Amino acid sequence: SAINNPNRPIHMVQSGDTLYRIALQYNLTAETIAAANGISDVTQIYEGQTLVIPLQPLPDGSFPTPQTAAVVSALPTPISTYPPPPNNVNGIAVETIVVMPQGVIEHIRNIYSMGQSIGRNPRALSKLGDSTIENPHFLTRFDSGPYNLGEYTYLQDVVGFYNGSFSRDSAVRRGLQTWAVLDPMWAGGLCELGENMLACELRVQNPSILIIHLGSNDAGVPDSTNRNLREIIEYCITNGVIPILGTKADRYEGSNINNEIIRQIAYDYNLPLWDFDAVAATIPGKGLDQDGVHMTSFFAHDWTSPIAFERGYGLMNLTALIALDKVWRAVES
Repeated sequence: SAINNPNRPIHMVQSGDTLYRIALQYNLTAETIAAANGISDVTQIYEGQTLVIPLQPLPDGSFPTPQTAAVVSALPTPISTYPPPPNNVNGIAVETIVVMPQGVIEHIRNIYSMGQSIGRNPRALSKLGDSTIENPHFLTRFDSGPYNLGEYTYLQDVVGFYNGSFSRDSAVRRGLQTWAVLDPMWAGGLCELGENMLACELRVQNPSILIIHLGSNDAGVPDSTNRNLREIIEYCITNGVIPILGTKADRYEGSNINNEIIRQIAYDYNLPLWDFDAVAATIPGKGLDQDGVHMTSFFAHDWTSPIAFERGYGLMNLTALIALDKVWRAVES
């Protein structure tokens, strides 16, 4: 319940409350409320605790209630209000990079609806993958800046919507293989005894969307890779979280079998495919660094520069945002 306070809105924690569900009522993120209350562990709140809600006052000086805060528009700005966005990246059509036919759109709307019914945070995003998407290279800068989206300015809406999620480590581990995602031995931090990292991430972050980038460390085991990935995405779907499956630029397994598996799973389950491999092929060495697995860095995060479209992480970050934006607009429109 909320207590109306003329100086600052306060929320009293009730039995069954989580910080994520409270944040959802006020159209905020759990991390924002945690910071305002000096909470270091977003899973640790207790019944009867009073939380300061860091809302901005309305024009009349009053503060929104949970009901009025919930109706603050969180819908995407129509792309038509921006300069026309490019329909390709390095000559590869956006529809090729982000594969989302109508059947996929209908399916992810159903997943999203189910997730909202069980309290998933619509503003929370998680990442699952290996060192190719670890901080600070992958998406992290979009929480803190600076960056310049150039012709892709419309992506600022999705950056703002998921603010606070981009710099999280999430379920990202160096050397991560698909089987390890399901093994509690690879979990850590805030994870409970016997809990694997995927279950832990969904419990702690409570996301509505999960970007999955795996396969670089799964060499020579296509059958188990296929089986494990299917188990991962089935767990997400069952728990009301939309998986975005990403392909990879490397051929560390000695062929392209893992990307073929990823594409087939996206097709079989009617899920969004972020086919990064398709656009990575447009630059020398597929944007891979000397180790043949990680991407060439792009510290500037300035997509007005031609260099952005010649560097592995320049393309990776941009196309990941494009994929996230398309999924977000599909479920929130």
